[in-house]
Amino acid sequence: MTNEMESEFRKELDAAVAGFALDPLTEEQANKLTKHYSLMRRWNQRVNLTGIIEPREAAKLHYAESLFGARFIAGARTVLDIGSGAGFPAIPIAVLKPELHVTALEANQKKSLFLKEAGHELQLPNFEVVTARLEEFDWFAYDSLTSRALDRGDSMLPAVIERLTANQRLILFCGPELVEKLRRDARVNYFAVHSIPMSDERLVAIFHSFETGR
Repeated sequence: MTNEMESEFRKELDAAVAGFALDPLTEEQANKLTKHYSLMRRWNQRVNLTGIIEPREAAKLHYAESLFGARFIAGARTVLDIGSGAGFPAIPIAVLKPELHVTALEANQKKSLFLKEAGHELQLPNFEVVTARLEEFDWFAYDSLTSRALDRGDSMLPAVIERLTANQRLILFCGPELVEKLRRDARVNYFAVHSIPMSDERLVAIFHSFETGR
């Protein structure tokens, strides 16, 4: 990717972070996210990672949205990102919060390879990749689960919500239709919804254990 494209993305990233009313990124954090964007654009030419690739839209819809969601992970030590794809929200969260251990769960082999290369290139010791399907993975030891644009999320997530342990939460990036469907289909005792800035309908929905309703 050209230096001009990287500079444009960096400018749009700073603007999106400000537009979301987030704390400014450090130079190191911004450089790592720019490197991830550059790597994602290059891989996207041969692997379908994302359809949102232009600097302004990517900065807002991928990166700033992921960083916004990170504020709801307070108190967690471990995070599992279900169906991480191109690395959202897992990689921005790992960059922003080095004290967290972030695991990207991705069943697609090619996307998983991309995530592993990204973690290596960005030198993220708190980030790891697991190539597995959710149904085959033991996710009960993680403090927080995240999910964004998960394939078949409407059919897979109700079972996840119903099986959350007392100390877990699911942080879901989605639209209102999916929130309403999950509210109907899962035994939801407590959840909270937060509007994502600079969006007409995107939400962060937080689901808690049915038993505790915390």
